[in-house]
Amino acid sequence: MMDAINRANAFAPAATPVILYGESGSGKTFFAEYIHDLSQRSGGFHAFSVGTVAPQLALDELFGHVPGAYTDARKMRTGRIAAAGGGTLLLDDVQNLDLGVQKQLLQVLDRATYSPVGSDRVLAVACRIILAMTESPDELMKKGVLLKDLRYRFGACAIRIPPLRERRVEIPLLVCRALERCPQLTRVDGPVRISEQALSLLVNGDYEGNIRELSAVLEHAYLVARANGAHEIGPEHMPAELGFFPRYQRHGDPRANLLVVENSLRITRGNAKAAARLLGISRNALNAARSPRKAVQDPST
Repeated sequence: MMDAINRANAFAPAATPVILYGESGSGKTFFAEYIHDLSQRSGGFHAFSVGTVAPQLALDELFGHVPGAYTDARKMRTGRIAAAGGGTLLLDDVQNLDLGVQKQLLQVLDRATYSPVGSDRVLAVACRIILAMTESPDELMKKGVLLKDLRYRFGACAIRIPPLRERRVEIPLLVCRALERCPQLTRVDGPVRISEQALSLLVNGDYEGNIRELSAVLEHAYLVARANGAHEIGPEHMPAELGFFPRYQRHGDPRANLLVVENSLRITRGNAKAAARLLGISRNALNAARSPRKAVQDPST
């Protein structure tokens, strides 16, 4: 993560295009905004997912058009590049962009000029462009979905954004930030604290959706805790169906129950009473689940 931050700091003052790549929800937009803020450019920050539009519409979205460019094009339309002015334009999901459109984009990055659809007039590009993609440029190029020239000409300033599982130390800070935003996002007031046990669960979670999924899980827990009149988010408020906390099964596999009990003891730092409460079972049941430890560890028994 420090490598990503150091690269962002190095690339930010320049006008050179930057490539950000990482899994969905890992924070590419946040990094693009961070680079924009450090650049002190005169315009604002703008983001557009180019992979969400059809190829025939992508050029129109990027470059705009003049009257008469299409059958129903009666008025001039300003494209995203012009609308960004002297600011920063993040083009997300570039891996989904048609190769023909990528060629047009290559000319924009190479010459800093473009022409609106239906016009011969050449306009200057004032904004700084950042490209975001879900995989490394090299992998995308091998798959044939990223133009080779786009990779080779503008891949020098590339930043890999690591997934959340590689930066778990950040999760407590991200949780606090997300919890502060919950009242605004949900439009209801709720708990303002999260218990240490619940935070431990979140730190050890497996997030395929990265920061975006973490925020969604916390919002779920926030609303459930509020509905139960809790002033603090606890493990019992977490969405169990997402697998954040395996549940103890009263008549389940002893091996699986042992793992669940040991996990709860690790979360509660060895406090058996707290672990039993976390699992919703008695101390006796917790001790019984721990008793066949040798049999579980030794297959010969």
